[in-house]
Amino acid sequence: MIIEDLLKVIYAPKQAFKRIIASPKYMGVIIIFILFIGLQIGYEYTQYSKFQLERTSPPINALSNFTNAVNWTTSSGTNITNNFSDYFNYTIVVAISPIEPAIFPQPGFVYAYYPDLFGNRSLQISSSNTTSTIAALSNFDVNCDEIGFQNLTLIIKQTQPKTTPQNATLTLYSLDDTNYFQYNLKPQLLDSSNLAQWNNLTIPVGKNAQGWSINGSPTWSNITALTLQFNFSSTTNVTINIGALYFQGQYITTNQIDSTALVMISLQQFSLQFLATWGLFTGVLFVFLKVFKAQVIWKPLFIVSGFALFIMVIRGIVNVIAAIALPSIYTTFDSLPGYSLTPYGALFYPTQLSGSLFAQSQVIVASNAALTATFFWITTVIFFISYIWLAILEVIIIGEFKPEIALPKRIGISMVTIVIVVFVLILTQIGA
Repeated sequence: MIIEDLLKVIYAPKQAFKRIIASPKYMGVIIIFILFIGLQIGYEYTQYSKFQLERTSPPINALSNFTNAVNWTTSSGTNITNNFSDYFNYTIVVAISPIEPAIFPQPGFVYAYYPDLFGNRSLQISSSNTTSTIAALSNFDVNCDEIGFQNLTLIIKQTQPKTTPQNATLTLYSLDDTNYFQYNLKPQLLDSSNLAQWNNLTIPVGKNAQGWSINGSPTWSNITALTLQFNFSSTTNVTINIGALYFQGQYITTNQIDSTALVMISLQQFSLQFLATWGLFTGVLFVFLKVFKAQVIWKPLFIVSGFALFIMVIRGIVNVIAAIALPSIYTTFDSLPGYSLTPYGALFYPTQLSGSLFAQSQVIVASNAALTATFFWITTVIFFISYIWLAILEVIIIGEFKPEIALPKRIGISMVTIVIVVFVLILTQIGA
């Protein structure tokens, strides 16, 4: 009987509501609640499994660690300091949730610009009257094997001399000084006209990377130190600033980070969303019916309103199918803080705000927007359809309690109720 009533909400709602009001039982709404929660968790879990999040080392909230002078050593005659007036200022967009900032903020976010992602200082390597300068960073452990980081990014500016180095070498050490990989940076520094500007060098790492020579028996799974060495053809003063230095190109999904936390947060959020929607929907409708002097009792109205929410189960099924069809999306570390959830749970990045990102990141953001366009369209359309459908069911429910109310007035009451419910859910960041 309960299953029949649930199905009739779709194809024969008037008949279903008449029987539910005559014999109100909570079991049907409990089934709808369980189905809704399960589908919504499945929707978010599937969606998050498709979003590959780029990680960095150091992590994004500590990207300035590798340019902190206290972490570096150098040879005699070379100075390592931090320059607070000449640094690489990189500003990104972040989505901030006043209640619960997380990997992906919850509905209710606002956008803000986050300056100095790499800190408000650069690492300055300087020496006088020399033909060679070297600096070393140690005490870290980075995995660059098949599942690890695939690139090393170095943002560099050579203030003096005005000529390119005769040799420039990047060395990555594995566990000790006798096992290392070496890479020739000179081909990326050949344009002397750009030396005094910030140059973004991306060096591939890992066993499939080209251009590395090997000494000893290093392993890409344990990179524990690095050196930068610059040699010049004649004695000169040297000033080289490092604006950013970090490993990137490792991807992981939110589910892989902490799937249990994702499920628990979703369980809490969507339980609250369902209960709040049910309570608001019933409460507003109860007030309107009382205004029109309907003989209404809370329990039958509460339960029949809960049955009407079976439409949200249908919406959940469509969303899950859309999420399953979603292709894998690879985010960049600098765009990740700008991703947010719409009130109906779809992830998106405001492409119109991507102009401050690296050029490559802008291309990827635009590509991701194209890849998710159909998914975003489906979740948007089904969102509006579900509430329009719910409004139609509400018109029927009003007629069951007070048939004397004219149809135009029922439609008006229904529309106002839906607007109030959706507005409150979004305003309180519960989601809709």
